[in-house]
Amino acid sequence: MVPMASVMLLAVLLVAGMGTLVAVRETESRIDAQIQEVARIAAQANFPLTNSVLRQMRALSGAELIVADESGRTVSSSSPADKFTTFSHGATSTVRPGIFGSDRLEYRDRYFFHVETPLRARAGEASTKLHILFPEAEYDRAWRREAYPLIALLVVAVPIVLVLSGVTASRIARRIGRLHHQVDRIADGEFQQFDLPRRDDEIRSLALAVNRMAAMLAEYEEKVRATERMSTLAHLGGGIAHQLRNSATGCAMAVDLHASECPLGAASESLSVAKRQLRLMEQYIQRFLQLGKPSDATDMRPVELTALVDDLMPLVEPAARHAGVKLTWTRGDGDSAIMGDAERLGQLVINLMINAVEAAAHDRARSRGPAQVRVALDWPAPDRMRFTVSDTGAGPAASIEHRLFEPFVTEKPDGVGLGLSVAREVAEQHGGQITWRRAGNQTHFTVELPRIKGDGSLFSAASAGIASGVETTPVPF
Repeated sequence: MVPMASVMLLAVLLVAGMGTLVAVRETESRIDAQIQEVARIAAQANFPLTNSVLRQMRALSGAELIVADESGRTVSSSSPADKFTTFSHGATSTVRPGIFGSDRLEYRDRYFFHVETPLRARAGEASTKLHILFPEAEYDRAWRREAYPLIALLVVAVPIVLVLSGVTASRIARRIGRLHHQVDRIADGEFQQFDLPRRDDEIRSLALAVNRMAAMLAEYEEKVRATERMSTLAHLGGGIAHQLRNSATGCAMAVDLHASECPLGAASESLSVAKRQLRLMEQYIQRFLQLGKPSDATDMRPVELTALVDDLMPLVEPAARHAGVKLTWTRGDGDSAIMGDAERLGQLVINLMINAVEAAAHDRARSRGPAQVRVALDWPAPDRMRFTVSDTGAGPAASIEHRLFEPFVTEKPDGVGLGLSVAREVAEQHGGQITWRRAGNQTHFTVELPRIKGDGSLFSAASAGIASGVETTPVPF
């Protein structure tokens, strides 16, 4: 408040001071012009300057006028004859000069600004001079009349300025105080948005900046927490991976022993599925520790996506039959070769199909309607293919829709929230993208991947259009 009040008060004082100075200067100029005009008229007059004429000129100029001869004797004056009879002898000039280029005279305890001018001499008359005496008291009254209104305005304006400064500073201080409180909350880890002021000014802009900072810090905090969770998961995974691998190896050995004793042997579908699931478990354990890290050892080679899905379908069909879900697979017509890692792509396909079966089974148990999952492969363009998994489930909850592909985001009570995160990582690693949408009563997860030519080379990036925002059209049931 003090700096603002000081600035405003200084501004008022400067304005009032300059106004007073200008008023005094204008008063001096006006009086000087009057005296100079009187001197000019008297010097050029062709008529005698009698007492009557001088009194009329005094009424116009406010100055005492005296006509004196060479000896100093008063010939005529604007006042009674006896007032300035001894003027030439009783008037004394002070050292300090007056205004209007004149001397300052003291005469009978009164002070005057004195100007004299010679008069035109007529034939047969002695030469005379006109003495112009302007009362100093009259000059003081004149400039006070001009300056006092400004001084009075200053006296009234100063309290008003102080009050307005206090009110303005108080309002600004309250608004800044709210911002300060919000910044303190952000410093304490509460990244809540600040209610923006209605007035569009600098403080609103500052509040917008604080809100942006809060949003960025909240996003950074979420990323840090996700990183911490990933780090914790990696540490825990390192501790249990060995035990899981040993258990999987022991289970595989037991299944092999049982297969040798079983009459069906290698022809048993359930034993074959069990063996493959155990191999996948081993692969998942190895991939588990690499989650979120770029893989430098990815084995990229031509992979037939149709054959890959054909190979993985028997692993999902038992789970679908057990859950009462109808699983269909539409291969489509066309070359499905892509450049990729068969193990990683298989992980993507398995995750999407298992998620779809679980979603359809959950909705079937809730609504008692038919549960279906359809897997389809088609070619929206010559340079890319589209793998779609559709289910009749209820779809993701609205609270997690925008974070569906982030790690540890799930609505399943016993879920971990890594399946879709891994699927996105695999799709992006292969130059593709994964999207999802809800249409009618169906949920569609779509993966678009770039195809390769017959010679094993990729189509040009300009024509691939994988991340060009092309809208996907789900395959209907």
